[in-house]
Amino acid sequence: MRIVFQIVVILCVLIGFGAAKLSYEDQLNKDMVENQLIQPSLKQGTNLQLGQTGAAVALGGLRSLVAAMWNLRAFIHFEKLDWIKLEESYGVITTLQPQTTHYWDTGAWHLHTNASVHYNEDRNLSPLRRKALRKLYIDKGSALLDEGVRQNPENWKLHISLARLWSDRFKLPDLQRAVTHYDNSLATDTMPGYKRKQYKRFRFYSLARIPARKKEALNDGTELFLSTPDNHLPNLVCCLFALQNAVELPEKIPIPDNDLFPDEKTQYTWLTNYWKNRHISYPMDGVLDKRRELAIKLGIPTPDQ
Repeated sequence: MRIVFQIVVILCVLIGFGAAKLSYEDQLNKDMVENQLIQPSLKQGTNLQLGQTGAAVALGGLRSLVAAMWNLRAFIHFEKLDWIKLEESYGVITTLQPQTTHYWDTGAWHLHTNASVHYNEDRNLSPLRRKALRKLYIDKGSALLDEGVRQNPENWKLHISLARLWSDRFKLPDLQRAVTHYDNSLATDTMPGYKRKQYKRFRFYSLARIPARKKEALNDGTELFLSTPDNHLPNLVCCLFALQNAVELPEKIPIPDNDLFPDEKTQYTWLTNYWKNRHISYPMDGVLDKRRELAIKLGIPTPDQ
């Protein structure tokens, strides 16, 4: 009886030690993946897609080589317009090399741009089907980037790719989502300082196109303009001019025209070019009236529009 008790005790100790060791190794593995010291484990089912040889090579530490080979295969699928196999290929590629921005970006671009345009222009499909497939592949491209961001939350480039996608007027723009992705990108510690000014401007341009957020856009645009002469750009200045006419802020004195624009002739030219982009949904408050006023002062034929 005593021997049985000792065996039970030994087994309990071994099981406890094994469980503790497993927990420690699991946490250590997670920490090493987060710090990009090792690659994460392959997803379930990836080995089947790679085949026996590819899986052996990948598990043997040559995952970057296998990913490069699959990237070449994905290009062949692109040439054949086989979007289903292309999507599957980038699923494998990004599993093999989840920390490589290029693969997430390229795979998403093929889906949300190339595939969506292909289906949108396929006259063998009904208009309804073309529209549905276009949206489907834009969403697929976004979903691939979302997964890339989930696995690489500090990768500012992937956040920016999403912001560009959802602010692209040639796709299906969702400016609220675009602004959120710009915010996420600017919140990372990895974005270089020299890029921040540029993407703050891009965020402002998206924000200004959201009617319900004009007041916020005015505040941001004013801050950008006053922060550095590098932001005294024609599009930003004209957008700020229109926002000052659109929003009543009694507690804030608007920036005068002679501070916004170098001179009246330049103001007329900038506002004329800006007016041509009214289809992009930028604010246009007061732009046409100001152009007419300037045209009379400068002796230019009064514009109808």
